[in-house]
Amino acid sequence: MERPIINILMVDDRPENLQALEAVLGSSGYHLTKAYSGEEALKWLLKKDFAVILLDVQMPGLDGFETAKLIRSRKKSEEIPIIFITALTQSQEYATSGYSAGAIDFLFKPFNPYILKSKIDGFVKIYETKWQLQKQNELLQEQSKQLDEAHSKLEQLVEQRTEELRLTNKSLKREIEEKQEILQLAQTNEAKYRLLVEESPVAIILHELHKESWTFINQTGIKMLGGQSVQEITSKTLYTYVHNDYHELVKERIQLSIEGEKMDDNELKLVRIDGETIDAAITIIPFEYMGSPAVHIVARDITEMKKTEEYISQSEKLSVVGELAAGIAHEIRNPLTSLRGFTQLLKHSTSNDEPYIPIMLGEIDRINTIVSELLMLSKPSEQDFRKVEITELLRSVVILMNAHAKLLNIDIDYRNHIEDGKVFIDGMENKLKQVFINLVKNAMEAMETGGQIIISTRKNEKFLIIQLCDQGCGIPEEILSKLGQPFVTTKEKGTGLGLMVCKSIIDSHQGKMDIQSIVGKGTCITLTFPLSVVNESKVG
Repeated sequence: MERPIINILMVDDRPENLQALEAVLGSSGYHLTKAYSGEEALKWLLKKDFAVILLDVQMPGLDGFETAKLIRSRKKSEEIPIIFITALTQSQEYATSGYSAGAIDFLFKPFNPYILKSKIDGFVKIYETKWQLQKQNELLQEQSKQLDEAHSKLEQLVEQRTEELRLTNKSLKREIEEKQEILQLAQTNEAKYRLLVEESPVAIILHELHKESWTFINQTGIKMLGGQSVQEITSKTLYTYVHNDYHELVKERIQLSIEGEKMDDNELKLVRIDGETIDAAITIIPFEYMGSPAVHIVARDITEMKKTEEYISQSEKLSVVGELAAGIAHEIRNPLTSLRGFTQLLKHSTSNDEPYIPIMLGEIDRINTIVSELLMLSKPSEQDFRKVEITELLRSVVILMNAHAKLLNIDIDYRNHIEDGKVFIDGMENKLKQVFINLVKNAMEAMETGGQIIISTRKNEKFLIIQLCDQGCGIPEEILSKLGQPFVTTKEKGTGLGLMVCKSIIDSHQGKMDIQSIVGKGTCITLTFPLSVVNESKVG
């Protein structure tokens, strides 16, 4: 098939730029025409037909935009594709000006020769197609003339051709409808996938490595970091939300992922917008986004899971300690009974002036107290639970402890903020009383110079809240987090088992204990218990 001569007009006031274009396109068999100004380019357009024009923007005299407008104003050249080549800004306003002047495309210096050649080849193919269509049109006109002359003989052939065209049109229509259906399906699937990503139970983050801020974060990620909108999150850098202790680790993991290594479930701490620190497990997957290196980050909030694991671990420890304590207590109490009995006999059979016998009896009683506390670690069974009225129980504890408190210059103040006066929980009265006595006793022992202990009760729809605050010496932060474990105590002769027993009893009542303390100012202990659904006629 005959092919047209492909003329390409290159317009640039700098010879070296034209040489660069010629070097890229010279081997393609195109006829290259150089113009060193907009005026010269317009003259060439009067002499030749061109498949495409490569036009520099910044030129003396007529610049690229003005030249393009003049080219578009001429009937002969109005449809020739114009590609602007410029080293100026890539801003949206600049590109809009170029397209308004008649540009089909932009290339920014320094350009990629392969991209330039591909674009030129594409426009040349369009030109060839148009040329061939024009030739075919001329041929059809000639044939039409011949058909008019031989109309009587070719009428049947015309009808046959018309039917073929009708079938072709029907086929094309069907093909268009199928493509429209495929496009609609693709759009529907895209919406589904976007919804799937947005509502994913894990945070999904896209981070382009050449940018400081994030490219994308789904709704789960926004909620996890305490944000209200995508802009609020993505306006800050990635490392704003990573705890300072983990900056280097994240940089190292991202670098390893770029090298092809997938980073699964790396645990680290993230900082929410409100300043709260949460635990997260992240997976980093490298990929390319819009031609740029990027990482796909999947993050899960594991804060509650970590707390649960810690709770399970603590429960397992308590269970083991409870079983061990029961066995040890049983084995100790047998010889302890004999020791105390023989020591009492020794006391009655010797002079009362012997000072060591009362000391021995006191230490044996102390051992017996420790053993009793060990036995308390066993969890009360549910069949022992009954409905307990807490306000009356607390009043009895205050009365019981007040006498000793007065001797120590301590005032115990009970404040009941429950409107109807009484409140019930399911539990064991003696065990709960033991908890309250132990906590009050600990508060008194922490207040060497006297002061005030305030016990208050309040409730909401589901829970009873009891708070006990003292004005004692306070608990150091390094000990505070370990309270409730065996042998962790601030007392010189303490074992830590008392508070451990209290925690075990509270846990068995489905309660929670929170301790806040400031050294030198005092300690506040908050107990939370689920309320009982009470039928008062059955309480007794």
